[in-house]
Amino acid sequence: MPQHTRGRLTRYSPSRLLTGTAAAALLLSACSDSTEPAGDQTPAEGGELIIAAVAEPENVTEPVVDGSLAGYNYYYNVFDRLTMFDAEGQMQPELATEWEPNEDFTEWTYTIRDDVTFHDGEELTVDDVIFTYNEVLNSTDSSVTGYLNVLDTVEAGEEENTLIFTLNTSFSAFPSLTTAVSIVPEHVYSELGSEEFAQQPVGSGPFQFVSYTRGVEYVIERNEDYWGGAPSLERVTFQTVSDQDARLNGVISGSVDLGQISPNQVGAVADDPNIVIESVTSNGVVFLGVNTGAEGLDDPLVRQAIIHAVDRESIVENVLTGGGLANGQIVAQSVGGYDDSVQLPAYDPELAEQLLAEADYQGETITLEYATDGRIPLSTEVAQAIQGYLTAVGISVEMSGMDQSTLSNRVSATQDLRGLFLNTWAPSTMDGDMPATNFFCGGSNDYTHDETACGLVEAQREVDEQERTDVFGELAELNIEQGFIMPLYSPDNIYAANPNLDWQPRADGLFVLKDASLTE
Repeated sequence: MPQHTRGRLTRYSPSRLLTGTAAAALLLSACSDSTEPAGDQTPAEGGELIIAAVAEPENVTEPVVDGSLAGYNYYYNVFDRLTMFDAEGQMQPELATEWEPNEDFTEWTYTIRDDVTFHDGEELTVDDVIFTYNEVLNSTDSSVTGYLNVLDTVEAGEEENTLIFTLNTSFSAFPSLTTAVSIVPEHVYSELGSEEFAQQPVGSGPFQFVSYTRGVEYVIERNEDYWGGAPSLERVTFQTVSDQDARLNGVISGSVDLGQISPNQVGAVADDPNIVIESVTSNGVVFLGVNTGAEGLDDPLVRQAIIHAVDRESIVENVLTGGGLANGQIVAQSVGGYDDSVQLPAYDPELAEQLLAEADYQGETITLEYATDGRIPLSTEVAQAIQGYLTAVGISVEMSGMDQSTLSNRVSATQDLRGLFLNTWAPSTMDGDMPATNFFCGGSNDYTHDETACGLVEAQREVDEQERTDVFGELAELNIEQGFIMPLYSPDNIYAANPNLDWQPRADGLFVLKDASLTE
C-alpha cells in the first residue's frame, strides 16, 4: 500500500507576518513551525459544528455524479469508500479490509467488511459496491468517471465478500482511485435516480443527511449506529460562504466555528485569543504552465532562464507570508510520486541572463496569463512577483489577467494560451498519476507532446512503491532540464477556528469530521 508523508502542520505567530506593502517592496527589489497541545480541555460529547465552506457543488449533490472538492466535504462524512487517506496522507482501509493485485497490476482483488449497514438499516454488500462502480463507469455526465479511466470491469469474486477489479492497463496505484468513489445503496439509488437521491441521500458513513438548501447550507447529524463508532459531534452544518472576509468575520463573531482563509488575512487575527489559526501544506502545486510552441518559449534555453529567474522561496515568504512550501516538482510532498532526492531549481538570476544570451533572446514579449480570482490565493500578487523577476533578467512580460472560468477554458478546452500561464493542480487521490498525465501525456495542460516524458508517465504505472518514486524522480529531472512545466510552490490550507474545536486539517483540504470534537 502506498505511503505518503504528511505536510507540515503550522500555527501562525505574529512574528512571521509581513504587511502587503512590505512584501511588495521586497519583491520589487527582487533584483518555526510547531503544533500546540489543546491544554487541559476535554472533548465534550455532542455539540453542533458550523463550517463556512468556500463553495458547494455546481450541479447535482450526490457522489455518483459529482466529484468536486466541495461535494467531497459532504460525501466523506455521509458515505464510505473502499479506502481513504487519513490526515497524514497514508492509505487506510475503510469498507475494504484488504486488497491485493496480480503480478502485473491489471487485476485487483478486494475484501470488504461484513458488518456495515446503511443509514436505513439495510446491509451494505459487495453488490452495492459493484453497482456504484458501474453507475460511475456508465454515467455520461459524472465528473467521477475520470478517476476510473483505467477500470474495465468490476465483479464479485469467488470468495465471500470479495470483488475483482479488472483494469485495461497496468496501474500499481489503483487503490488511490478507490478513495474517490463513495458507495451508495443499490436498492435506494436504482429506485430514486440521481436527482431524487441527491435530495434524500442514504449512505453508511459516520454522519447522515438532514437537509440541503442550495446556496445556504448542508446539514448532517451523527449516525449513532456507525460501524466505526459514533462520532462525538451531534450535528454539522456546512454554510456556503464564498467570500473570504465573510468566512473570517464569521469565526471572529462566533457565528461560525471553522473557515478557510487566505494568507493575507492571518495578521488581522494573529493576536486574537478567541481564534486559532492552523494550516497544513496542501496536496496542490501552483505552477507556471508553458506553451512550448509560443514565440520566445520554443527554445529550452529561454525556459531554463525562466526557471532560474524566479525565487520560489521569496514568493512563499513574502507574498504568501510563509503560507506555503517552495516546490520544484509537479506533485506536493504529501502526494505519491514526490521524490525527496530531487533538488529545488536554484534561484540564479545571473545564470538566467547567461542562458538568455546563449539563446540569442531578442526581447520578444512573453505573455503571462493568470486568474484574478478562483483557486490560487493572492494570484494577482504572485503573477506580479513573477513579472518582476522576469523583467529583472531582461525578459519582456505582458500581463493578462482574467476570471478563473475564462482561464480554465483557455487551458483545457481551446488550448490557445499565448505563452506562460499561472495555474494549480491538486489531485484528490493524493497520487501523481493524474497530474503527470495531464502535464505530459495527452492531458489538457500538455503543451510539450514529449515522447520521453510520456514514456515515463506510462512506466510509473507498471512498477510499485520505491521504483515508482524513482520514475517520478526521472520525470522531475527531465522537466527541470527542459522547462516544460515550472512548479513554484505548494500553498498552505489555512484555517481560522474556534479554539474549542479539536480537529485535524488535511492536505487535501477536506473536512473529515468523524474524529472531530468540541471541547469544554
